[in-house]
Amino acid sequence: MQHDITLMCRVYGVTTAGFYAWRSRERSERERQNETLAAEIRAVHTESHGTYGSPRVHQVLKHKGHRVGKHRVARLMRAHGIKARVATIRYTNPGLQRYYGSIPNQQLDMKLMAPDQVWVGDITYLKVAGIYRYLAVVMDKYSRRVVGWSYGPRKDVKLTLEALNRAVGSRFTSRVPHRSGH
Repeated sequence: MQHDITLMCRVYGVTTAGFYAWRSRERSERERQNETLAAEIRAVHTESHGTYGSPRVHQVLKHKGHRVGKHRVARLMRAHGIKARVATIRYTNPGLQRYYGSIPNQQLDMKLMAPDQVWVGDITYLKVAGIYRYLAVVMDKYSRRVVGWSYGPRKDVKLTLEALNRAVGSRFTSRVPHRSGH
């Protein structure tokens, strides 16, 4: 055991006397404060059912009268493994699923012979510079060509309608013959 401590002290460049003095020294005032604060942080985190991250924990502690910085709260939460649980929101409507399940999907059996018979669409999200953006796309099923798209900060009706309007607009502009300038 003594040999291991001597080797460890040599690796870290400290004396064995310094190691033993450090080991027998009492904890500093700051370490004791951090320990108390960590217990307070854990209590706030537990009260929130694990959903509060460091910004909200910091706000609650300030509201309770603690004078503490947001970075210190974040550092203590990291050091003690306290993490916010991300709440997942699920929208379920069983009646709606039964309704859609009762309607036969006739386009699956459709034999496609030309473009513009069936369009399909989808919405996805992209993370751009740390911010989520949404992309709505309308595609011709026969040619697999994107006929309309829209990109925006929210997944809403406006985004979908813009993609559909672009698809309808491209359908008519692609069929209109272009005039050459005389």
